[in-house]
Amino acid sequence: MPEHPSPAPAPRRNRRDDLLDAFARLVLEQGERAATLEAVAAAADVSKGGLLYHFSSREALVAGLCERFAALVEADIAAATEHERSLAEWYLRTSSDYDSPLERTMAALMRLAQHHDAVVRPALLAGRERWYALILDDLGDERLAHAVLLLGDGVAYNSEMEGPAPDAPRRSSAATVDGLVELVRALRMLRS
Repeated sequence: MPEHPSPAPAPRRNRRDDLLDAFARLVLEQGERAATLEAVAAAADVSKGGLLYHFSSREALVAGLCERFAALVEADIAAATEHERSLAEWYLRTSSDYDSPLERTMAALMRLAQHHDAVVRPALLAGRERWYALILDDLGDERLAHAVLLLGDGVAYNSEMEGPAPDAPRRSSAATVDGLVELVRALRMLRS
């Protein structure tokens, strides 16, 4: 009888990431007030002591989500540089993926900003400035780079508002994003 290789072990779960996922999910689905330490621990299937081992307070969870956002921005930039699209096009196209870890983390931070402005706003602004500098370098025009950021914000907002409902109108569909990309290309050509 031929021997079959044993299955590869399942990847080890990262409890810190599980906790941040649970925190962001609770903030997005039930609001910040529902995202208590107890609720986060329960949603991540971790004891409260396990949560406190990684995050000593809600403020530490917020800070952890800010750190995750910065890492996700860098990962998104790294992915963008591996593709043939311009950075402006990448930014517009990926802004419509409301369910990506980056977009969900950003949406959770936007909701947390009201009560944690001193920590959240600098993290969001740093991510925005990072993208702005790259898009500016890509397009060579401050107004056009700023317009791309605002267009991407609008695409992300509409995608989040439409959500996953299959019957929701998809105003941020690929065709709409294609139109925005063509608009940016045309404006770039006019500038030249």
